[in-house]
Amino acid sequence: MLRRLYEDALEQRRKEFGVSDSRTAQAARDLGLFLSRQNDQPGARSALAEALHIDEKAIGATAAQTLADTADLASVSSPVEAEPLWQRTARSANARVAARSLIALGGIHAAAGDRVGGAEYYRRALVKVEISDGKDSARTAIVLSALAQMVELQEGIPLLQRALSINRRALGARHPETATTEANLARMLLNAGRSHECVQMIGEAVSIFEETLGSDHPRVAQAATILAYCLRAQGDKTGAERNYRRALAIDEKAYGPRHPQTLDDVRALAEFLASAHSTLDSATQPTK
Repeated sequence: MLRRLYEDALEQRRKEFGVSDSRTAQAARDLGLFLSRQNDQPGARSALAEALHIDEKAIGATAAQTLADTADLASVSSPVEAEPLWQRTARSANARVAARSLIALGGIHAAAGDRVGGAEYYRRALVKVEISDGKDSARTAIVLSALAQMVELQEGIPLLQRALSINRRALGARHPETATTEANLARMLLNAGRSHECVQMIGEAVSIFEETLGSDHPRVAQAATILAYCLRAQGDKTGAERNYRRALAIDEKAYGPRHPQTLDDVRALAEFLASAHSTLDSATQPTK
């Protein structure tokens, strides 16, 4: 019923004001944004393209509203269609619009495996977000976390540490997104050979996820897997096996036995058990 109201409003504006009037553009924009929220991407794209076409002619290609419409259209387009639109809006004088565009471009390149390109866009996005939202905003922490995944460990760890500090202040120390940042940082610390710090960090994340999301939530499973690797690195095989098995049990319940995440858990546990048994066999071999 709501969709019909938006569609009728657009048709009425077309008849009353014509297909090139800013009021028609607004009605098309309203319909497009509504359809986007309803996950009707083709319908949203059509309506937002109409709004953009009108604004380009009525107020110019570089007007603030035109660039905002371009960004909205990009958000409901495929990566191939979206990239040139985001490139256009990334040049906006509005720091918030430019930041949104640069974050999206970073995501496109990251998804394509282009870590260098992804990092470059996230660096540029960070500058814009710090201008538009402030250096200690939750959005700044999001960009820091995304950039950290694109760079080497020696740069990524300080970026995540800064993001974690921001999240603790902006969201609270016991917020699930704070715990997500802690889990990502713990993984990096582990990869850097800092297993002692990793155990402490990921243990805190597990506690927060259990408290805020429930003990059977998939984020608990993800954190338990990281904890298992950290404990394994410290030689705590009993603790490691317990957490590998816990992650598997949670994901099997949440997703089913054939889900890719569950199968990843199975492989991780199987690899650990094979390694543990191999070590035990070597230790019990008679000395010649």
